[in-house]
Amino acid sequence: MHRQQSVRSSAARGADLSARRPRQASGWVLAAALGFGLLTLAVVLGFHPLARADAWVSAAAYRAAIDYPAWRTVMYAVTRTANASTLTPIVAAAALLLVWRGRWRQACFVVAAMAATTGVRLVILTGVDRPRPVDQLAPSAGWSFPSGHTTASASAALVAVLVCWQLLAPGRGRAVLAGLAGAWAVAVGVSRVALVVHWPSDVVGAWLLTVVVVPTVGVLLRAVLGPAEALPSVPVSGR
Repeated sequence: MHRQQSVRSSAARGADLSARRPRQASGWVLAAALGFGLLTLAVVLGFHPLARADAWVSAAAYRAAIDYPAWRTVMYAVTRTANASTLTPIVAAAALLLVWRGRWRQACFVVAAMAATTGVRLVILTGVDRPRPVDQLAPSAGWSFPSGHTTASASAALVAVLVCWQLLAPGRGRAVLAGLAGAWAVAVGVSRVALVVHWPSDVVGAWLLTVVVVPTVGVLLRAVLGPAEALPSVPVSGR
């Protein structure tokens, strides 16, 4: 009797956790959407404290890159890992591998999430038309907000975590995956500021945009393709 009660109690806790996860994930997405909206508004209106902070950080980054050539070399190497010529073949190979393994829904998610973040970013980029910093230390072109390299790397990292999360047992493997993917995405964002090709707020905007778009694509695909367990969902705990 006691054992049966324990089993029922554990099942109830599990069900409660499963019910809370979508609400918690939705909270993060809504918070990111609000933050991105406010940041975009500040950029469009030329909010002076933001512009001053961007200029101060960019000036410090320029001095550091000039004073320490090795640092500049490392940052240039990091930023190249998020070039379209680097990421596109990797994303395509990952999608094809998933299809080959019979995980076509996850493959659709990979392609749709990467395409959606790129498309949404381009629309915002054109609408905001924010100039880049002047003292650029790496090749760059086009408008500045939000950062393309940062959006691409953050999206690829988040997609990788969401897809692989289900394939790994709870524990160290998931922690290592999330840590490495997150560290790479952050490093790429830092490199864009360090090379003075983007303002710091461009990078923050790209991170927020990714947190909004990628999970939203997952939700939409689960609604269209289903069932829910066949597509990645946002992990909100270590379990």
